[in-house]
Amino acid sequence: MKKFIIFLLTGFIFLAYGNEIIIKDPWIRAVPPSSKNTALFMTIVNKSDKQDTLISVKTDIAKIVMIHKTVEENGIMKMKHVDSLSIPPHSEVKLKPGGLHIMIMGLKRPIKEGEEVKINLFFKNSGNIEILAPVLRR
Repeated sequence: MKKFIIFLLTGFIFLAYGNEIIIKDPWIRAVPPSSKNTALFMTIVNKSDKQDTLISVKTDIAKIVMIHKTVEENGIMKMKHVDSLSIPPHSEVKLKPGGLHIMIMGLKRPIKEGEEVKINLFFKNSGNIEILAPVLRR
């Protein structure tokens, strides 16, 4: 019985440390079947005392996945590639249309509204976090 209680306590400690980065409300923009690109949006919450960094994103449905931000240059809105995305301690970073987002480029097949797509987010400290993101028309 004593070993079982220690195992349970150890498991709860692991769960607490394992949930320092939380992904809220992920979604992928629905696009026409002929479109080769779309975008992923979400909120990344860092509940820890340490900064973490999103260093890459992967999915099987596309050839290229990149972190982007939208900037204005000379009155023209443009997307710029970002090598990584810092998530400060005890904060959240929103990826949304017109701001930070994940570009999904070179779709290997059409995506359908209502479908869920597996995405792997790779963080410097938290490692791989796998999510399912629904395809939505927003």
